Amino acid sequence: MNQLKTEKIDIHGIPVILVHPPIETGNPAILYHGWSSRAEYQLTKASILAVNGYTVFIPEALYHGERGALKDFYQKEDYDIFWKTIFRNMEEFPFLSDYIKERYSEKPFILGHSMGGLSVLGIGSTYGKDVKGIVSFNGSGDWLLTHLFIQARFGIYVKKDWPLYDEIEKKSPMAHLDTLKDVPIFMTNGDSDGSIDPRAQAHFYEELVKAGGKAERVVYPLLGHFVTTNMMDDGLQWMEKVRP
Repeated sequence: MNQLKTEKIDIHGIPVILVHPPIETGNPAILYHGWSSRAEYQLTKASILAVNGYTVFIPEALYHGERGALKDFYQKEDYDIFWKTIFRNMEEFPFLSDYIKERYSEKPFILGHSMGGLSVLGIGSTYGKDVKGIVSFNGSGDWLLTHLFIQARFGIYVKKDWPLYDEIEKKSPMAHLDTLKDVPIFMTNGDSDGSIDPRAQAHFYEELVKAGGKAERVVYPLLGHFVTTNMMDDGLQWMEKVRP
């Protein structure tokens, strides 16, 4: 049984699970879940962060959990909802950020897996000055390349006149390297990930480093689309380096 204090709160209409550390240290973190998941399934990851001194906010993404969860997350017809959910995570971040600013002197780390890993890089593209650092587990900062890989994975074809194409291109972290180069970023990918192809993140990382970015990336051999304890440990060690 989890002995950490956990509570559900509402921040501007966003259901959030809050996981407290054994002793409050004033170090907040926001943890974003992946596609087809939900906030309550992130408690193990959040507990690892909490026992290391972080107060963890886990927001429920739109179309997930108690926010109108889709009956089938893998219908080709609903592909646009994947990107709309990421955009919504970006739009809702200021509400979480303002809530944290009122209660903590430290900026939050933002972490996410899969869809959450894409979301945190998108958030950093717009609100980089409001975060301590970004941890992207199995995510991507090259959204157009990821868009192509997802189409190949599911056997779908979306033309460039698709209504969301321009928005993906404009909001992609690849289009905001000048902002992100000043944000500490840690990325992890499994090299056998069949869900979010790691080649997109590899390309983003290369371009970010060329732009002078403060980024680190770790690739785990033979690993698929999972967050492992090694990933969590590596992420925490990096956060401890960035936090002082």
